[in-house]
Amino acid sequence: MRQQKSYGYLQTMKLLVFPYGKDKIMKLSSRSDYAAKAMLELSMTPNKPVNLAYLAQVENISVSYLEQIFALLRKHNLVKSIRGPGGGYILSKPLNEISIGDIVKAIDLDKPSQKAVTDDNEAGHRPASHAMWDQLSYIVHDYLNHITLADMHEAGRTQEQRPENSDHVAA
Repeated sequence: MRQQKSYGYLQTMKLLVFPYGKDKIMKLSSRSDYAAKAMLELSMTPNKPVNLAYLAQVENISVSYLEQIFALLRKHNLVKSIRGPGGGYILSKPLNEISIGDIVKAIDLDKPSQKAVTDDNEAGHRPASHAMWDQLSYIVHDYLNHITLADMHEAGRTQEQRPENSDHVAA
């Protein structure tokens, strides 16, 4: 069994996805957050299967919740299941071919589409704010589509190489 570690790249992921600071955060669903963390965990040993019990322990969530997440990841060809003793899940593609956007789409966009609510008196009228939110959604998804698991590893290595107290300047 692998040793549990605290990976600096998980914090880096939040900084990459939400670069505007704590006051201005656009949150993704907890399911996509857990899915991204699980995929990063799988990417640590890409050719060695990782079982859901281990991931559940690392993420402190139930195995049944992870089963739902991994069913979607498998459906979207992001992971493969390996049966038998020592089985679990592995990535189905190389690290540089799986983006955070792929993971989010597999988890959050697999739901049935929600119908837009319209006022009966103004059938066909679409508020201007909807266009703004559509554009913002496009920008965020485009951004996430350009961050791969390989990028996350590189960002994690870069962050781990920084000094602990980067604000301290020697006089």
